[in-house]
Amino acid sequence: MTAFTWDNFLQLTVNGWVHGTAYALLGVAFGLILGVTGRFHFAFTFTYAISAYLAATASTDWGIPFWPSLIIGAAFGAACGMVMEAFVYRPLALRAGAYALLTIFVASLGLAIIGTNSIALYWINEASLQISGFDNRGINIGPVTLATLDRDFMIVTWALIFLLAAVLRFTALGRVIRAVRVNPEMSLVIGVNPLSIYLVVFAIGGFLGGVAAVFDATKTAATPDMGFNPLFYAFTVAFLSGLSLRPLLVLAIGLGLGLIESWANLVLAPQWTQLVVFGILFVYVALRPVHLQALLNKVLAPVRHRQRAMAG
Repeated sequence: MTAFTWDNFLQLTVNGWVHGTAYALLGVAFGLILGVTGRFHFAFTFTYAISAYLAATASTDWGIPFWPSLIIGAAFGAACGMVMEAFVYRPLALRAGAYALLTIFVASLGLAIIGTNSIALYWINEASLQISGFDNRGINIGPVTLATLDRDFMIVTWALIFLLAAVLRFTALGRVIRAVRVNPEMSLVIGVNPLSIYLVVFAIGGFLGGVAAVFDATKTAATPDMGFNPLFYAFTVAFLSGLSLRPLLVLAIGLGLGLIESWANLVLAPQWTQLVVFGILFVYVALRPVHLQALLNKVLAPVRHRQRAMAG
């Protein structure tokens, strides 16, 4: 527990802003995939970790500067997500029929476990990998200290979220993504293949998750199981936002969650602050059961539309 002073409060606010930015990026990435495709992409944990490992390999072993390494790692995470959708989720969805949602979840869970263990086996001589090439130092702003890594992370994240918001709202691709999200069956009538849009969505979500992973690993280190905790926050933020395709709303919710969790240090010991997130999620579910059902229907909608299309 942190004693209350204005200096401590301001520092906790800045820390919450940084953490909330990370939660928002994860929520946008995971929520976009789940909201549009209806796939509970649990293997997001693997694409998250492999992005960090590839960036670490590029920066440390290949001598590539930090920023190109970040792009390489994030792009590889996007490619992994697309491969999973094309060669695992899609064939299973076509064969499983009414059980597609459960089948894909189980398959995704299996991919996460296999992927995590594959990373551990491939890099068996190293328990973790460091990402080099970033000169991280503290910036003192009055009583508050902000690391340059956190500063750059927030700049990059906010830029990506605003860019995605602009794409979804003002471009033809954004209109198609929103149309597929609402009714994949009807999109076929206007000549749009929803399965192609699913690949695009997995690529975007995988890339954004990869960016979060590389910054995360730069601050600490890349480990095989580093994606499991971020998945919890990704799901929580995506769920609280109602799987919204409004990235700025998700950003606001992520920032709010980060601030509340950080301010909880004023009344709770650090090891208990994560319970605040569980508490928020529990209260939300308890007070809004009707909204929960609507959210489940939203997740199931792509599956149901696809079943009707196949039956026709």
